[in-house]
Amino acid sequence: MKILLRYLYKKLTIYLLVIVPSFTFVAMLMEIIEILRKVKKIDYGDIFLYSIFQSPEKVYYILPVSVVLAFFLLARDLINSREIYPILLNGISIKKIGLSLFIFPLFISAVQIANLEIVIPQAKKKAESIYQSLKEEKISEPVIAYNTWVTMNKKTFVYFSFLDLLRKRGKGIKLVIFSKDFTPSLIVEGKSFQIGKYIKVFSGKVVTLKGTDELHVKYFKEFTFPEKIDLDNFRKLIKVKKPISIKQLYTSAKIAEEYGYPSSYYWSKMYSKVATVIAPLILSFSLYPLIWSRKKFNIAVISLLILLYWYSAAFLSSLSQTGVIPYYSVLSVDLLFLIFGFLFFRKLKFSEL
Repeated sequence: MKILLRYLYKKLTIYLLVIVPSFTFVAMLMEIIEILRKVKKIDYGDIFLYSIFQSPEKVYYILPVSVVLAFFLLARDLINSREIYPILLNGISIKKIGLSLFIFPLFISAVQIANLEIVIPQAKKKAESIYQSLKEEKISEPVIAYNTWVTMNKKTFVYFSFLDLLRKRGKGIKLVIFSKDFTPSLIVEGKSFQIGKYIKVFSGKVVTLKGTDELHVKYFKEFTFPEKIDLDNFRKLIKVKKPISIKQLYTSAKIAEEYGYPSSYYWSKMYSKVATVIAPLILSFSLYPLIWSRKKFNIAVISLLILLYWYSAAFLSSLSQTGVIPYYSVLSVDLLFLIFGFLFFRKLKFSEL
């Protein structure tokens, strides 16, 4: 059995190593064509680098379907070469083969997690930097920044607990102005703030320090920080924490909830990422019974089920983003596919070959 499994795992790995690079190359080629259509300046070196940095994300979405295709090719190979018959005659059922081989998509799901949590966030930052340079404009997406210090000039520093970069407002701010000898001379603290031509701070206090002995505290409902703000430059100074991984999305959702800001975007994206991470295992298990059938229409059924899986998950994710349904509803697609796979797996027999 061990020798057989090594043989089957080897075949699955070979199929996957052929399928994933092939699909990724096609996806990168389409990305390059799209970029050439959109960019304002042509730099082939940067365009190539952009497509390279985008490739981890492409692989992330390609892997689930590639694993199913690898299983399908394995089944076709074993049936067409008639290698499946001596396996079955030795008392090894298709079910037993499946239960042993499902470790493979489980391993791929682990690879998905590592890619999403470690590789993609860094690659995405570099890709977006190149994209902005090529297109000469910024990408407009819902982003938040939190727990961040910003150096406005040599003597002025700003700290905020939470900032909505699109609405240009946030909560928990501290502005500090230093004197020539670099000792604090003015500190402004507030519960909330709004960024415009100036920074308006609400419900806080102004602390004025003169030397080490004289200190004045004045409370206010609204205070305008007496320094002009260049919004474009200010935005560039902020370390944007655009969530991509599951961990980042979870943190952003919790931070948004803590400060009373909409968190549905982050929760829905997080559950959508979770669904994509477990997709290789879900799809492999649910479609495994179908890949052993000789009926030609089963190929169309498998394709339709894969499309149904992705579009249903995307549809539910969009609905959860608006708050119509719970955020975790996207995982109901996985549950339905698991039930579907379990029912058909129980009926899987040799006679279906």
